[in-house]
Amino acid sequence: MYSVIDAHIDSPFEWGLNDCCLFAARVVDAMCGTAHEVELTKHYSDEASALQYIENFGGIAKAVETYLGKSLTDGRPNRGDVILFSGENGETIGVCCGLYIAAMGAEGIVTTNRSTVICYWSI
Repeated sequence: MYSVIDAHIDSPFEWGLNDCCLFAARVVDAMCGTAHEVELTKHYSDEASALQYIENFGGIAKAVETYLGKSLTDGRPNRGDVILFSGENGETIGVCCGLYIAAMGAEGIVTTNRSTVICYWSI
């Protein structure tokens, strides 16, 4: 998990290449041996197609549920869990790193505290 985070420290956000969902998918793939990143890149490649993909599901939480199952709102997320939180640009996907959330920002990884959690998926 942390090797994926470290690899993205200075990687700028780019829809379809290095966005919040692809970042979380890479972390989950590294931890679980899944191929969520590969699957996601089949469905969108830029901002317009990503936003359309999310809209087709009725929102980002519903889109993530197709890969990770039902989201949770009770309890607290643990390290490695995927988190939907309220970020600077609206709803954002990140990964729990203990007391904080790591997510893609404009110029690389940004962190925020867990008080912004909307829901999460236990990994």
